[in-house]
Amino acid sequence: MTRLPPPEVPDLDALEARFQESFRAGRAVDLDVLGYGEITSVVAWPIAGGSRVACRRLPEFPTEQARTAYREAFDEYLGELYERGIPLLPMTFHEYDGHAGRPVAYLLQAAMPVEKNASVVLHQMGEQAARRLMEQVFGYTAQVVTEPWLGFDAQLSNWSVSGEELLYLDVTPPFLRDRNTGLLKVDTGIFAASLPWFLRGPVQRWLAPSIMAEYFDLRILLINFLANLIKEDAERWIPAGIEIANKFVSPAVEPREVVSYYRKDAVMWEVLQRLRRADRWWQLRIRRRSYPVLLPGRISRRQLLKARIRGESPPE
Repeated sequence: MTRLPPPEVPDLDALEARFQESFRAGRAVDLDVLGYGEITSVVAWPIAGGSRVACRRLPEFPTEQARTAYREAFDEYLGELYERGIPLLPMTFHEYDGHAGRPVAYLLQAAMPVEKNASVVLHQMGEQAARRLMEQVFGYTAQVVTEPWLGFDAQLSNWSVSGEELLYLDVTPPFLRDRNTGLLKVDTGIFAASLPWFLRGPVQRWLAPSIMAEYFDLRILLINFLANLIKEDAERWIPAGIEIANKFVSPAVEPREVVSYYRKDAVMWEVLQRLRRADRWWQLRIRRRSYPVLLPGRISRRQLLKARIRGESPPE
């Protein structure tokens, strides 16, 4: 597989200034948000020649050791995915002294057209093409999750469609465990950084390990993918998806498992978002402090999908 060239580095000082303005306002200010994730949001930023770079601003790391461990795990994880033939859209790690002299880390990647995201393209496919897409995703996932120390996130929105080929977009969390101890190579504090302070400890200790463990289990990963079809308003492809998934895993995936996983995930996501919104209000209105996380507005998946198809940014 030929590696694509790395993305050009934009003006990070200007981008960081825009992020800081957005954090003070509690919303995206003149930022073209491509998507909201559990760890970081993705924004498009212009570079010379009229192109754009997809930029992910990582949360502040609790220690320099945690930041170094993330950088090393990120590089190692990319190498593992390349070795297993995953068609990666190159992503690079950049760090510089940003706001208040504290190091700021960004992950940079070429900005792919929103209309090429697999979550959009799937709605325009016939049965044969949809089956081929799912076969490709499940096959790539099975190529990665072959060892207990290597994980993957196969969900539909992490892929871009280029002709009949796929490009994998998001390696923000490096799903790597130490081969000797079985412990994650990345400090789980980064996954709890966007939560209210009183939840970070319990989530980091009790919830994050169980959530992360799912990304190292091929069967659960495929159930996760199928459950996300409900979120993406693409339920009609679930029966075909289950049929294809059962070529890769045993025991066979059953429809009730997909629905159960979706319900569990939807409840957890809604609770976390309510807590984040409450924390944002507290920080901005009561403590008069900036809130260093961009949150999506109250919007249904169906509305979000329509915005993607129209090529619009997710509504605030």
